[in-house]
Amino acid sequence: MACNHTLLHLQFPACAEHMAVVRQKLREILSAHGQPADETNSVVLAVGEACMNIIQHAYGPDDRGDIVLEVELENGTAGEARSELIFRLTDFASRKTCAEQLKSRPLDEIRPGGLGCFIMQQVMDEVKLLNCDKPGINVLQLRKKVQT
Repeated sequence: MACNHTLLHLQFPACAEHMAVVRQKLREILSAHGQPADETNSVVLAVGEACMNIIQHAYGPDDRGDIVLEVELENGTAGEARSELIFRLTDFASRKTCAEQLKSRPLDEIRPGGLGCFIMQQVMDEVKLLNCDKPGINVLQLRKKVQT
């Protein structure tokens, strides 16, 4: 039976100025659990992109609120050498995000921006918008398999 351990519960204002602290906390958590530097950098990039998408698209320039980042370690069952890190991002934006919005622009379009979803999907094993029945709450879950 799998067992989950909460590694981080962080609530912060949805603005770019707070992202350095978020990235630092993620690095500390991942390093403390023995993740290699290249893997840590990729995961921090993917979670950072998810946060920036929330800031720019869910809240936008005229809406203010918080993001809650939860990180859990799900240990595999007995005999499994793999566990999963689960990153859950909850926002309280007035706009409801739908799964169809979680796509990147065509990669052959050379222009800034629009690659956050592509990066998340390349780095993580799962990128999923959880069904949240409460209006004004979006929950994005990212999962990454890790060696234990």
